[in-house]
Parts: sequence; structure tokens; C-alpha cells
Amino acid sequence: MPKFAVYYIPQHDDPFYRLGTQILGYDVRVCTSVMLPPDVREALGQWDEAWTTVSRPYGFHLTISDAIDCHWATIPLVERELADVLGCFDPAHPFTLQRGDDGAVGLWGKTERKSFVLLYEPNESLRMLHTLIVARINPLGIGSDFLKRYLAHPERELQPHMAQQIRLFYSPTVFENWHPHFTLLNPYTAGEGTMMASRLSQLFEPYRHITIESVCLLIQRDDGTNWQIYREFHR
Repeated sequence: MPKFAVYYIPQHDDPFYRLGTQILGYDVRVCTSVMLPPDVREALGQWDEAWTTVSRPYGFHLTISDAIDCHWATIPLVERELADVLGCFDPAHPFTLQRGDDGAVGLWGKTERKSFVLLYEPNESLRMLHTLIVARINPLGIGSDFLKRYLAHPERELQPHMAQQIRLFYSPTVFENWHPHFTLLNPYTAGEGTMMASRLSQLFEPYRHITIESVCLLIQRDDGTNWQIYREFHR
């Protein structure tokens, strides 16, 4: 069963994109594997390719709307709806991301399986775009991994509003729970990670402010396969 998602993916010639892609090992723009250059490997210190096993198939991206299960016939509907939603925004007011001075690199997850992410704050226009996409496009799907886990473990305690978000929009990481980020390492299994967080922060130091030039609709044809860009919408 296919999935769709809405992501921001930097342009192919952007040094920010090249660096993130090299770490992940997969270039989602051209659907090819990428080798980690010696200088980046040296800057990272200790390194294990297994640390990108989960994050690699998605490519270097920032999620605007999570991966949603769907039928193939739904994807053109999603494409039209996304075009219509984007058309509501004045190009004179750009979508932007700003990295804070503190907490630039986040370490999320459980002790035995963590994720390193680059954290950003969206401007008001980008947050409105996220909200509209979740409200209008997510319901075009038929489920998600979040919904499957929720239905498989009804005994698991969830706050009522998060359970409702999963039922209606197939994700609990929406609205006030949406924290824009680029995932780098997942799963990171080598200790507490303070040194790795510092090294990643230094590598990505130049990329504090980002203006989003385009939004991408992506698809995954089957579980476990690499994601691909279905259509890119330039502003």
C-alpha cells in the first residue's frame, strides 16, 4: 500500500542539502545512494552506517505533514488539494525556518534507540500551511503507522486530544505538537550522545535561517522502500 507525505526538501545545489544527504546516505532528489566524504566522517568522529537505517529511506527533509497510507487513486486528489492550498498564500510572504541559539540539535527517543534532529522554529505563514495541510489533506488518506499502533495497543495511555488527532488526522505530531526538524541519525545507539550532538551542531552551524523555496509531495510505494518526490511545488 502506498503512502504520501508533504515535505520541505532543500534544493539539490544547496550545501545544506548536500551535507544532510551525505550523512543520511540517500539523495531523495535523484533516488541514489551517497557516500559519506572523508572530511565529514572525520568531523563526526565515531561513525556507524547503521545509525541512519531508519532515517535514510526518507532522505534529507523537514516534515510538514506525516506519512499517510492511501490508495493509488488518492494521490492525484492530494496533488490538486496541495496545489489549491499553496495557492492561498501570497508569495511575497515567504515560509521561513529559524534555528535558535539553544537546542539546535535535539536528541529524541528512548535510551536504546535515539534520534538526532536539527530543530527549527517556523514563521507564522509556515505554521498556517502545516495546519491547513493537516486539516484538508491528511483526511484524504486511510490510516498511518500512528493509527496502527494506536489500534493495536488500546491499553496504552494517551491524552484524549492526542488520541483524537490520530483518529481524525492519523498523527499526534500536529498543530501544537508539530516541531519542525530534519532527522539525521535514527537509530543512534552509541551512548548518551553529548559529543555527537556537539559535532553535528558545529557542522550545521552556518544554516541558521532557511527560506523555503518549494514544497514537495512525496510517495512511498511499499513499506521499507525509499521515498520519492512525486511533484514539487515552487513558490
